[in-house]
Parts: sequence; structure tokens; C-alpha cells
Amino acid sequence: MLANILWAILSLPVITLPAATAGLFAYMSERARGRQPDVVSTFFGAARRHWRKATVLACLDLLVGGLVVLNGLIFARMDFTTDPLAFLARSVTLFVALALLLINLYSWALLVLLETMSLRRLIRSAAALVFAHPFWSIGVLTAAALPVLISLLLPQGIFVIATASLCAWIICAGTWRVIREHLAPELLASLQEQPKSSQDLPLTKRNHGGNE
Repeated sequence: MLANILWAILSLPVITLPAATAGLFAYMSERARGRQPDVVSTFFGAARRHWRKATVLACLDLLVGGLVVLNGLIFARMDFTTDPLAFLARSVTLFVALALLLINLYSWALLVLLETMSLRRLIRSAAALVFAHPFWSIGVLTAAALPVLISLLLPQGIFVIATASLCAWIICAGTWRVIREHLAPELLASLQEQPKSSQDLPLTKRNHGGNE
């Protein structure tokens, strides 16, 4: 609840929303891995460290998301019964929208786990994880959307005190089950055992059940 309230307050200026989201994910990532970190220091420490990458990632989301919305407005004026290209274009747009949501699941989780990874590599790794585990990723996205849908039926105060934290925890817990399968053993051990993550080793790909 405290992490959710901190996120809601820090998000009010809008420009600080990406940093607040990074702070929320950092705390919930620790909780999803069975730890009990200090809320305030973990939240604001991560917000301070990750605000640049988080802001760029949010801007990329706005850019791609804006194009998806624009295409949706254009498609609303088109006749799909007589123009097969319009139907194809809409299908591509829907695929891009779904891919954007799924890639964001892993992008924010990786952002707070692997601090030294460049943003470009982070997004590429997130996309690779999505296409390697599509059904699990869609399941995590669906589960993370449920608190938002439920909160629409509850008093508005629920969103301020619980919804964002619950969504972030579901995403962190769900993506961690995938991410840990692709980490080098020494990095996996450091993320599971040390009080603070050691984030200076890259993701590795699984090959026939082993690490490379």
C-alpha cells in the first residue's frame, strides 16, 4: 500500500511517472523474489537510478502507442468488407499493440534487474523473451490487467492504495519465472541470494536446456 501511494503521489506531475514506475517495479521485483526490502529507500533509490532509462522507455511507448491509436482512428473510417488491405493493416496494428504491451512487461522488469544493460539491448532482450514464451507472456498480461478491471468496480481510492502495486507484483512475479531461465548461473545466484542485485552480467540464451 505504501509503495502504491508513493507511486501515485510521485506520478502526479506526469513527467515523473516513468521514474515512479521504475521505483514501484524495483520494490515489487524484490517482493516477487521473496525479499522484504525497505519501501522508501528501495522506491526512491530505484527512481533516482533509473529515471533516465525509464523516461526514454516511456517516450518510446508513447510514440509507438500514439501511432497505434492514430491508425485505430483511421481504421474507424474505413470499410473492411471491400478493402482487404485495410483488414490486413488493422491486423498488423493489433499485433503491434499486443507486442508493445507484452514487451513492456519484460522491459520494466529487466530495467530494475539488470541496471548496466543498455536500453537498446534491454528492449531486444524483452522482445526475445516475449517470442520465446508467448502464451505465458499473454497469461501474465491478462493477470496484470485483472486488478485494473476490478478496481473500476470499486471505490476510486482502491486504485491509489493497491491497484498499481498489485499489477506490478503480478508482472514481476510472472516475468521472473521466465527471466531466471535465461540468466547466467552466477547472476541468478546473486539476484536470489544477495541483499542487493548484482547487475553487471548479461542475459544468456538457453540451448537444449543449458546456459551458454
